[in-house]
Amino acid sequence: MSGNNIKVVCRFRPQNSLENREGGVPIISIDDEGTNVQLKGEATSNFAFDKVFGMNTPQKDVFEYSIKSIVDDVTAGYNGTVFAYGQTGSGKTFTMMGADIDDENTKGIIPRIIEQIFTSINDAPSNIEFTVKVSYMEIYMEKVRDLFNPSSDNLAIHEDKTRGVYVKDLYEIYVANTDEVYQAMKNGSSNRVVAYTNMNAESSRSHSIVVITITQKNLDTGAAKSGKLYLVDLAGSEKVGKTGASGQTLEEAKKINKSLTALGMVINSLTDGKSSHIPYRDSKLTRILQESLGGNSRTTLIINCSPSSYNEAETISTLRFGMRAKSIKNKAKVNADLSPAELKALLKKVKSETITFQAYIAALEGEVTVWRGGNTLPEDKWVSMDKINKGDYSALPPASNFRAASVAEDASRPTTPSVSKLEAQYATKKEMQQKEIEDLQQEISEKNENLHKLTGSLSALKDANEQLQNALSEQPVQAQNGDLSEREKELERMRKSMAKELADFETMKKVLMRDLQTRCEKVVELEMSLDETREQYNNVLRASNNKAQQKKMAFLERNLEQLTNVQKQLVEQNSSLKKEVALAERKLIARNERIQSLETLLQDAQEKLINQNQKFEAQLQAVRERLEQARSQKSQTSMALNFGRVAKPLRGGGAVVENGENSPTSPTEKRDKRNSWIPGFMGSR
Repeated sequence: MSGNNIKVVCRFRPQNSLENREGGVPIISIDDEGTNVQLKGEATSNFAFDKVFGMNTPQKDVFEYSIKSIVDDVTAGYNGTVFAYGQTGSGKTFTMMGADIDDENTKGIIPRIIEQIFTSINDAPSNIEFTVKVSYMEIYMEKVRDLFNPSSDNLAIHEDKTRGVYVKDLYEIYVANTDEVYQAMKNGSSNRVVAYTNMNAESSRSHSIVVITITQKNLDTGAAKSGKLYLVDLAGSEKVGKTGASGQTLEEAKKINKSLTALGMVINSLTDGKSSHIPYRDSKLTRILQESLGGNSRTTLIINCSPSSYNEAETISTLRFGMRAKSIKNKAKVNADLSPAELKALLKKVKSETITFQAYIAALEGEVTVWRGGNTLPEDKWVSMDKINKGDYSALPPASNFRAASVAEDASRPTTPSVSKLEAQYATKKEMQQKEIEDLQQEISEKNENLHKLTGSLSALKDANEQLQNALSEQPVQAQNGDLSEREKELERMRKSMAKELADFETMKKVLMRDLQTRCEKVVELEMSLDETREQYNNVLRASNNKAQQKKMAFLERNLEQLTNVQKQLVEQNSSLKKEVALAERKLIARNERIQSLETLLQDAQEKLINQNQKFEAQLQAVRERLEQARSQKSQTSMALNFGRVAKPLRGGGAVVENGENSPTSPTEKRDKRNSWIPGFMGSR
């Protein structure tokens, strides 16, 4: 099949209460054809997609246009992928799952897909036998986790020529109707990781992937086809400032944004026309979706956006992502195993083509012989493939006529089994299929033995759970009291250290003040001595002008200059000491404030400890209740998982199958069976 582009559709949800509180207003405009959207925010931008759905588009319209054809292709043997992309709180899970599974107006894509699959099976001819398998996984903190078997929390991704990219040891459950699919997915969704953020009360912290495998076999001819449908609900891209993520939630947001960035890099590499390497292996998400992006799959991408000016930057980023993805080309093909009749027909076709080419070669060799002999041939006698196909050997030259007829006669004779390689390959393949059936039966018997062993070890697991419960009830309180004791000791050490530093500071301050006072007194004395010296100098000048007096005056002038320099130094030192005293006083005030703050923190810590002890008691009680619930659920899950390993063949047209039946269920019966359904099982965003 020639390459086809990924179908990209855009859906806008209504403006929510957060956007209204922040003063956001709708800034989108969709054209009449519903294929272009214009954003009129800080800058005007235009984007084109296969379809753009407005804020009030019914769920049915999104499914009919975007998804229905892919489901038809999967039941016909193609691989298909549907995934939703967008920021946290953009409506991805509402699109994928909907608000109410029994409400025709609000149920989402996944319930409609499941209903269409079993409707298609019931509408198929009665000679077609189907099996449907479901697996459910999530990618959390860059680890692949099996939601049907949560103990498998770090599964490996492998690839081979037959299966393509697949997750090793991923648990698969056989289902026979819509209710079994819903129940299986409900059990798996209870193990998903969600958390509260400012953008959404239950924001998914992981990417979830549901894989539905549909295998059909024609009981008359033995031909088989197999199609896989990937339903991907991506975790929302986040701006930490808006979501308010912190701690573990912040670390999860980093991993989510990293994997979505890797998805963007893969799409860039697929569409830029320059990259020789596609970085599928940069994240677990892109590795699993390798066939969905540029591979063997019919893919639809639903980008979910906010129409509000409050989320303008995130909406533009999402729309650009969709525009790039729209340029990706996939090459989808039917995953089919040929029936014996089809293999024989293919063998017959190959034989016929072989005979034709051998006759053509023989005719050309005959014509070459004529030309080499120095003879010429008219143009109407030249050898051509059309003449060979028509069997018109009389229109060829005599030598070519003879050779081509001989080859055709020899080739038309029956071939012995030793010569027919294709027949031998068919027989070998049939033997291998029979051996695979026997191996599968042996595996089923081994699984039954393992079930008995697991039942025998249940009592040991109960004892281990009781020990864990006792350990859980003792450790947390001791750990918290220990933390409070350490904090009090640390605070006491800090108090003693501050008291010692304060005493040292007071001693130093007194010494400095005494030194300062002494220096000030010396300055005063020097000033008085200077005045006296000047007076004496003036008296001497007036009394005598002889040389001895002049020498004495010169000596006194030098002393006067030195005393002046000393005075300047003392003034500078006095100023520096004043600055140091002011700085020391500020430090003392800061230390006093720090001590008061620590005393307040200690009081708050004591109050918090009391509150935490109360909360811990409540949490401990909740853990005990959950342990009891887990014991009962584990027993039920173990039985359900082993039951889901048994294949449940379904016949087209609702025909009865041995060991089971395949009949449609009325809407009333479906609602009665799904009375325990919890809407939004994939985690709302």
